[in-house]
Amino acid sequence: MNTIKYTKTMAALAAAALLCTGCSDKAAQTASTANQTDAAAQTDTTSAKSIQEVYQEIEQSVSLHSPQCMDDDFISNYYGIDAASLEEYVFSMSEDAAQAETIIIMKVKNTDDLENLAASLQTVVDEKKNEMENYIPEQFAIVEKSKVQTKDNYIWLVISDNADAVTDIIESGLF
Repeated sequence: MNTIKYTKTMAALAAAALLCTGCSDKAAQTASTANQTDAAAQTDTTSAKSIQEVYQEIEQSVSLHSPQCMDDDFISNYYGIDAASLEEYVFSMSEDAAQAETIIIMKVKNTDDLENLAASLQTVVDEKKNEMENYIPEQFAIVEKSKVQTKDNYIWLVISDNADAVTDIIESGLF
């Protein structure tokens, strides 16, 4: 009788071990698939950041001079930029009138708007040149080096003594 009981117990343990092995393999496969999906999602998010995330990285990496982010009304009233045509943007200018520093990054909804936006951003450059030319020559020199840049549905302008570093952050964050 003990042998029958022993045989049944061993058979039950063997069946349980087989069931658990099957479960752990399935769980391992599921976990592996989930990890691959998470890794792919992280790759996608790291390759393209939002403009706000890129600007935060700029603020953390580069010393900015009294940055002030402008709102929809400002960019519309002063530069004729319709915020409704943009998916997202940062329009930052120094509050200090003696500083030309300006960082503008925009993502347009329609690439047909890039030409008009480029003209608007060139107006920013021209105004900064006029403000600085006869009063603050070193700031004028910084403005002179700036240029409006576009890629895909992004347009940006960097007027800063750290323009190269800022531009690198923009390009590595958005593309």
